Amino acid sequence: MPVAVMDHFYRGGAAIAALRGGPVRCERSPEEWLASVTPRFGTTSDGLSRMADGTLLRDAVAADPPAWLGQDHLARFGPQPELLVKLLDAGERLPVHLHPDRPFAERHLSCGHGKTEAWVVLDASEDTTAHLGFSVPVGRTELAGLVERQDTGGLLARMHEIPLRRGDTVVVPAGVPHVLGAGAFVLEVQEPTDFSILLDWDGYALDGPREGHLGLGFDVALEAVRRTPLSAEEVAALRVPAALSAEPAEQPRPLLSPEAAPFFRADLLRAPEASSTEIPVGYGVLVVLDGFGALADSGGEMHALARGDVVALPYSAGHLRLSGGATAVLCRPPEPADPGAPDAGAPSTTAPT
Repeated sequence: MPVAVMDHFYRGGAAIAALRGGPVRCERSPEEWLASVTPRFGTTSDGLSRMADGTLLRDAVAADPPAWLGQDHLARFGPQPELLVKLLDAGERLPVHLHPDRPFAERHLSCGHGKTEAWVVLDASEDTTAHLGFSVPVGRTELAGLVERQDTGGLLARMHEIPLRRGDTVVVPAGVPHVLGAGAFVLEVQEPTDFSILLDWDGYALDGPREGHLGLGFDVALEAVRRTPLSAEEVAALRVPAALSAEPAEQPRPLLSPEAAPFFRADLLRAPEASSTEIPVGYGVLVVLDGFGALADSGGEMHALARGDVVALPYSAGHLRLSGGATAVLCRPPEPADPGAPDAGAPSTTAPT
């Protein structure tokens, strides 16, 4: 799919260019949205992906939902893929921020999706860390004061700090404050919204008091924050160390902790030598991380793949297999038959500007 480059308030992008190629990027192009049918918050089309013929993927899915998504998906979730996939290259530490959960989004943003997300760490500097959730209770007035004073040190001191290593995966539940550290290059899998609430913004190229609260005002926006602490055990349960290091197999290998299952899935595809890996039937976004391979469709036709390729796979493609030396990640919506997967509500593309 053609590359859609957008400017952002933080720096990065070199790692994405090295993986994906495409047009020249400025120093503030740290994200690329892959096979996206979700627009950037406050816009109607920024962030939407186009297919090779120039058609918006969103329009193609809307024109034939059964072919793209399958009847089981439609019956449970409606005519939307339930998925947003990104590449994110943190050239500097991201602000302390969080994403609202579904009840908050339904109440205040007229949207049936929040934004639980997960990181598949493609690369990281030796000293790269992340912050995930508060480690101590934080009162409502205390939090408002930290934000008003822009006390970044105080916020970080109240959070768990975890190392990030190449191959790790981390699930970030909606409502949990978090920070991705400088030097992290990740594949992000998330619910299909662009909702972020900022708790610090000093030194970034944005107007935090105006842009940091989704147009709700901080009195309302801070209600979305999980202020109760995460235990060390809860943090550990959200991580899978070295998940990308799994041995080749003929079946996909789940990459994420079980906490992700109600919201999305991500699987490692790495075929054994002289064999292939099955790709389950259903909508998915295939991201090739390394090597060369071939995608075989149900009719036996082969499609060449190489490092950096991204393919939106429709339900109608049927049974596919990946062979050759390629390593890929298959990002998918939640399993329609999973009773833990929440039903979709209002469309995720509507939000106040």
